[in-house]
Amino acid sequence: MFAGLLAIPNIEQTVRYWTNSYKVSKGDTMTKSQADRRSQRTRRVLKDVLVQLLQTRTLQDISIREIAELSDISRGTFYLHFTDIFDLYQAIEDDVVDGITEIVQAPGPVTDEDSLERMFSAIFNYLDDHINACEALLRTDSASFLGKVFERNKPTTKETWETLYGEDEHLRAYSYVFISHGFAGMLKHWSSFGRIETPRQIASIVRRLLSSYSILPPQMTSC
Repeated sequence: MFAGLLAIPNIEQTVRYWTNSYKVSKGDTMTKSQADRRSQRTRRVLKDVLVQLLQTRTLQDISIREIAELSDISRGTFYLHFTDIFDLYQAIEDDVVDGITEIVQAPGPVTDEDSLERMFSAIFNYLDDHINACEALLRTDSASFLGKVFERNKPTTKETWETLYGEDEHLRAYSYVFISHGFAGMLKHWSSFGRIETPRQIASIVRRLLSSYSILPPQMTSC
């Protein structure tokens, strides 16, 4: 069902790659920078293993022992990086939320439909590039991670609120909820049906839907 479905052997190949490429012999002395990089690689492998397992399993059905074995590390090493499996899952979610937030908060204000479409296109490009992690999050907790994205990136000034959602304060609140939940639904549909449209095409669809439902204020709709 999911395009990002990966088999367990791929996990083992990933682990072998990182292990063989970055193994430090017993006689070597690691600098702090080397130790930091090794720690980051271990965290990356643990995240990748959980993401791949979540393509076909629920979070509750996966054990730390299994993740550690597939990652070729001990359980003790796992606990050096994460307190439990939910902490590891949260780290995956935080990575995706941070990645989308960087796009939303990038320089360049959203002042018209074209700039809005460019932002949505960049977001869908990011989601497409990280589809395995996104599908793991969607399978586990629906699209709640997108709710965190919208919550973190709510406009902070009255001017921005009015530019994006109009001057009616009551309508703005409903518009914001409508857009956030609609975006989440579109992502789930796009992912479930194999991402037939390109990120640019799906961003254009988002733009047209916003215009047709009159969510955009007059200054941001086409003449």
